[in-house]
Amino acid sequence: MNNNINTKEYWEERFSSGDWEEKGGRWQTKSFAKGQVSHLKIPRDFAGAIVDFGCGLGDAAQVYKKAFPGAELVGVDISQAAIDMCRKRYGSMATFIQGDYQAVPCADVIIASNVLEHLSGDVEIARNLMLRCDSLYIIVPYKEWPLSPEHVNTYDENYYSILGAYDWQIFTCKGWSQRGLELWYHVYFKNIHRLLSGGQACRRGMQIMFHLKGSVSAIRR
Repeated sequence: MNNNINTKEYWEERFSSGDWEEKGGRWQTKSFAKGQVSHLKIPRDFAGAIVDFGCGLGDAAQVYKKAFPGAELVGVDISQAAIDMCRKRYGSMATFIQGDYQAVPCADVIIASNVLEHLSGDVEIARNLMLRCDSLYIIVPYKEWPLSPEHVNTYDENYYSILGAYDWQIFTCKGWSQRGLELWYHVYFKNIHRLLSGGQACRRGMQIMFHLKGSVSAIRR
């Protein structure tokens, strides 16, 4: 595996080698999307364009299509291997574009789900995305610590305050948050042992969704 984490080459290798799929990437993407749609302020009869920035293998497309059947869906990812696979599996329900944030087309809504925590300079990337939409949703892990090896940012409610006023929500999401017996064993039970051993308690994994207003009315390219 390429150790140059989060570069284009790194993600090309993860997707083309099958490593992403073997480690549950498809399931996680779909689970994230399912957990997020009820928090998006998008009506079911929405007929505008939704861009999934950092779409991976495109598995959120089927979730968004079910939730917003009249929407025009676009996926953008830095990996050409990922985009090729997206087009084969989901090309009938969405358009897919290879590139970074500069390749994102103007749209009514942009969703950046669990991608900006991988990117240095994410505030400037968010600022750029705001110029390309009416509504920007950024979903990332909440107060993650220690960070996953692929993550370079940790987020609280005030993280994007430099970008102006926004709404935010904190919620559990399958694919990131522990549930059921896993929650009781890996968090509650193990925290007792950690504290008795002089260690630090572990928090349950949560997600935070930032909803930022785009600075211009979306005009399609």
